Amino acid sequence: MDDQAEKPGTRRSGLMLAIVAAALVLYQALAIFRYVTTDQADGDPLFADFYAFWSFGRFLHAHPAAQIYDFKLLESVQHALLPGFQKFYPCIYPPMLLLFLGPLGLLGYMPAFAVWTALGLIGFALAVGATERGARLPWLAVLAPTTILTIIFGQNGLITAALLIGGFRVMERRPWLAGVLLGLLSCKPQIFVLVPLVLLVGRRWRPLAATVLMVAALAVTSVLVFGLGAWLAWLKALPGFSRALERDWDKLGWLMPTVTASLRSAGLSAPIFSAMQLLVAAVVVAVLLALFHRSRSKPAPTALDAATLQVGLFLTTPYAFIYDMPIVSAAAVTLAIARMGPGQSWQPGERVTALAAYSLPLIIFSEAFKAIPLGPVVLAAMFAMLARAAWDVRASDAP
Repeated sequence: MDDQAEKPGTRRSGLMLAIVAAALVLYQALAIFRYVTTDQADGDPLFADFYAFWSFGRFLHAHPAAQIYDFKLLESVQHALLPGFQKFYPCIYPPMLLLFLGPLGLLGYMPAFAVWTALGLIGFALAVGATERGARLPWLAVLAPTTILTIIFGQNGLITAALLIGGFRVMERRPWLAGVLLGLLSCKPQIFVLVPLVLLVGRRWRPLAATVLMVAALAVTSVLVFGLGAWLAWLKALPGFSRALERDWDKLGWLMPTVTASLRSAGLSAPIFSAMQLLVAAVVVAVLLALFHRSRSKPAPTALDAATLQVGLFLTTPYAFIYDMPIVSAAAVTLAIARMGPGQSWQPGERVTALAAYSLPLIIFSEAFKAIPLGPVVLAAMFAMLARAAWDVRASDAP
């Protein structure tokens, strides 16, 4: 009787998911069609940010790696590779990432982009569990608006999301593989920075050891391949990266949903928004440490623990863009999966908050709320909801 009573509701839920998925697929298709059929400005190639990564790879085959942090030389190479290209993409990444960009530089631009995008999409789908038998809700993470935005930008948000989410997903069964995946994330330091800390307080010694070894292996390999000079050049160029961001703030700042970017765009002075960023980061880190320490007796954190970290990263770093937000959309889907599970129900405010976080990249990109610091408000609410849900799960598991 109970099974029969549940079938109509199950069918309705399945129908609603199918409708939502179809709408998202249609949106993705229309977005990519509109993009590829629109003339690009300033001689930009399609998927323009990927031109940066591809040009870095090309550069490495013609010049010493240390010289990639010479802004004038890199700019001349980028302009020569694509006549008519007028912009400049500085290489802000540490030499570890160059190990992976060199092979991309051996391919033509569009073949390299196809490889880049396929790796990101496949890795992300695997990380969120979309490929598992019977999986339906995880596909909402793959079909989120941020996915197509990341692809159109030509950025690495899907790859970093695959590494972060995948690392925690496999941690219970394969702790050493988890550490390898999380260690690879060190190529993007602002996303990686909290990972060793939560592993340490959670006493996940094998994943932590694997993470440290992976980072060390990447660093040593990059020195052997490119020389110590590449690292010294990168460190020397760091102030230049800040100056470049300052110069292009009006073009880039509104694409960042962080506390620093939002408060700065609202007109607050540097001392005030810096102090607010530190305060928010301190609170977020304290919550994450408590959450991961509480689950220290388990072989791995729960999916909700990891989702809380995913959102928390955006509240602790001053610089992150909407194309880095697949981890946020996936966190919103994780909350939905938890609340739609057996014996669970949505708590007040969770549906609206999850939907807002899921849609946030699209909302920001639309410029509809450009003058309102919507990003950190939504992210803070999402973080609070996830932390509460994760804490409740641990409390229900306690003897």
